[in-house]
Amino acid sequence: MVSEESILLEILLIVVAAKALGELFDRFSMPRVIGELVAGILLGPSALGLVRPSPELEALAMVGVVFFMFSAGLEVNLRSLMRRFREGLLVALAGVAVPFTMGMALGYRHSLDLAQSFALATCLSITAIGLSVRVLMDLHMLTTRVGLTIVNAAVDDDVIGLVLMSAAFALALEEVEFHNVALAMVTAIAFLTAGFALGIAITRSVRARLRFGRLLGLHTRNPSLKLGIAIAFALLFGYLARVSGLHEIVGVFIAGMILNVLLGESAEREIIDFTFAFFALLFFAYIGVKTDLRALAGATWFTAELLVAAFAGKIIGGALGSLAAGLSPREAVVVGIAMNSRAAVELAIAGTFYSLGVFTPEIFTAVVIMAAVTSVATPVMMRGAVRLLGLRR
Repeated sequence: MVSEESILLEILLIVVAAKALGELFDRFSMPRVIGELVAGILLGPSALGLVRPSPELEALAMVGVVFFMFSAGLEVNLRSLMRRFREGLLVALAGVAVPFTMGMALGYRHSLDLAQSFALATCLSITAIGLSVRVLMDLHMLTTRVGLTIVNAAVDDDVIGLVLMSAAFALALEEVEFHNVALAMVTAIAFLTAGFALGIAITRSVRARLRFGRLLGLHTRNPSLKLGIAIAFALLFGYLARVSGLHEIVGVFIAGMILNVLLGESAEREIIDFTFAFFALLFFAYIGVKTDLRALAGATWFTAELLVAAFAGKIIGGALGSLAAGLSPREAVVVGIAMNSRAAVELAIAGTFYSLGVFTPEIFTAVVIMAAVTSVATPVMMRGAVRLLGLRR
């Protein structure tokens, strides 16, 4: 059990170091999130060892990503996002099909059984979008065609990933029941349909906005009450997304888009400013803390092949889907790179497969390294691609 004094000191170190390095990187025209990741890596087990992963920091980081994705949702117009639905769906399908196929081929090449190969392919197919969204916000590209396509693809990817994970766990437990996988997919799609339908109805009709705002109590003149209601609404959507089998960040992001037309600029600004002053710093720096680069010492040829499959699968798949959707080659490259991040989501899934005995220590170590490398590399690659290809910053 970590003492309260230690937790407070670790939070202090994270916030100060992440903010300082974030500002430093911004001075050199680099996304702040890269500095925040580097701060976490320096403070964590990879370097100084001043901060170590713990359940307390894990909980704070979870709250951090919830507030971050809520803030991102507040900056996105739902109707603009829905206009990019086709592009996002094509990117998600191709961005899952290519790395999944490469994962199955890699498993076959190394004589893994069906459950191991399917689990490995599933890990390669998952996208953790938080990092990419943060880079898009740092580069002022979240509401561009590229940004909205990436966000759409991430939501669709989450649904596809849910189905793949359900199937992978079923294979691991030798309980392949189609109705369980189908039920998971139906509940996820039902939640997304209801959430987007509510949002579209509110954005299209002034009367609906007034009625829903009054129902939630957002017409109050008490600023703190208004913020409390908005946060509660976001947490409710996060909980409902989790119950539906999706990640909670999908729910809070949808809640943010719904509240985009209800809250008012002043309340939105308060939430966004506080999030980036504290919660976002904690989340992104903690990813760095959990990125233990000492695992590279355990790298094997299998790890190298997995890294190649991870980068090539997501970037090529995302780019092909983008081209099929009508995006330019330059935009397609950025979208493909953005879909390459795995981060903490990957570690949680890999940890579950390891605990079930599906992954051997070698496979688990390789997946951990892959998650770490893609998490650190994706923001840098996105920034470089946007600059080299001349896309709007």
